[in-house]
Amino acid sequence: MSKSKALSEELSGRRERLLREARRIFADKGFDKASTREIARAAEANIALIAYYFGDKRGLYREVLVQPVAQVMASMPEPDAAMPLQTWLQSFYAAFLRPLFDADSGLAESTRIFCHEMISPSPDWGDICGEHIAPQHFALVTMLGQRCGVAEAQASADAELHQLAFALIALAHDYWMSAKDMEGLLPGVVRGPGAYERTLKRLVTFGQAMIEAEQALRKGSRK
Repeated sequence: MSKSKALSEELSGRRERLLREARRIFADKGFDKASTREIARAAEANIALIAYYFGDKRGLYREVLVQPVAQVMASMPEPDAAMPLQTWLQSFYAAFLRPLFDADSGLAESTRIFCHEMISPSPDWGDICGEHIAPQHFALVTMLGQRCGVAEAQASADAELHQLAFALIALAHDYWMSAKDMEGLLPGVVRGPGAYERTLKRLVTFGQAMIEAEQALRKGSRK
């Protein structure tokens, strides 16, 4: 391995350690009570690296927020109405579920941070929603419109299509936010053997039923 490649990997490793420890500490203490000195110490890194990689504490927090969102969005399938619905939903829900079943994803800590944001949203969350979530949402609405016979120019103003998109995402979102409670009610339902395959199959089935119900509603209203 060349020296430049080794240095690049070392720097990347330091950045990831900072993000991992920042995620844990922000989840435990919130933004205001967390300190960059504590984060750097936990990551066994020089505090100056926070400024080098992220600019400041706010930049580090923003990256902690955006990382899981961006990873999910990057792994989602293209909103292609020509793709068989079940195949598309399989990829769609797999993108949401993979972090849930990945022990190294840090999703538990990220979820706690998201809960802080739901109670008291920061400007960072609004920016992240606008940059990463809104484009995917409107693309999803357009694709659902195509499947429901709605012209692309009309889809973005169709409230029912937006509600359908929200409902499809909510099926997976609740697993992110409530996995611990689900396990408390029925141990193994989320973490047990075969849970990933079972959950994915059910979400695909439920998602398909919702889309087909919307299609049927629209056909009925046109008669």
